[in-house]
Amino acid sequence: MTQRKKKILIIQIFIFLFTLLFIYSIYRDKNIKVEIIEKNLKQEETANTDTNVFEDVEYKGIDLNGNRYLVKSKVADFDIETPEKINMTIMSATFYFKDGTVLTVDGDSGNYNNKTLDMQFRDNIKAVYLTNIIFSDKLDYVSKDSLVTISGNVIGESIQGDILADKVVINLSNKNVSASMFGENKVKVKVKENEKRF
Repeated sequence: MTQRKKKILIIQIFIFLFTLLFIYSIYRDKNIKVEIIEKNLKQEETANTDTNVFEDVEYKGIDLNGNRYLVKSKVADFDIETPEKINMTIMSATFYFKDGTVLTVDGDSGNYNNKTLDMQFRDNIKAVYLTNIIFSDKLDYVSKDSLVTISGNVIGESIQGDILADKVVINLSNKNVSASMFGENKVKVKVKENEKRF
């Protein structure tokens, strides 16, 4: 074998080994990445096995007084162990009363119990009934008592006047409303002129 053929053979062997090493390094890195992704997916699946998440959820029903209602949420989830307790984000509810009137409630978050039919709204609450609007931090609806309890920076606005209170309780059965303040403060009511007091 001539000197020239030996050099060509050595170069070919070197190129072959270099190519093998290059291919091995490429596929070795891909396998590592795939394993990492698979591990992350398995961890996420394990972390979320106790919770079911849904989007654009609606619940329709009739409360214990025979009034229809509709509860909606942009995002909702529940724990598998307590599926009746639905956590909601961007939550709204509409109550259709037998007398033809409608109450709507909106909030940033809350929850709905599909067994007791109770609802809790939290943060940036807006409740509208006829010409009355109430803003607050919290609103709780207890179905068996037909009571809506509104609390936390309660501001009520209507064509008759405005109200500031710490807590407002509305009985949906007889439409009675009571307002109160914590401590020695008094409920503030501003009656608009030329309008009847509510």
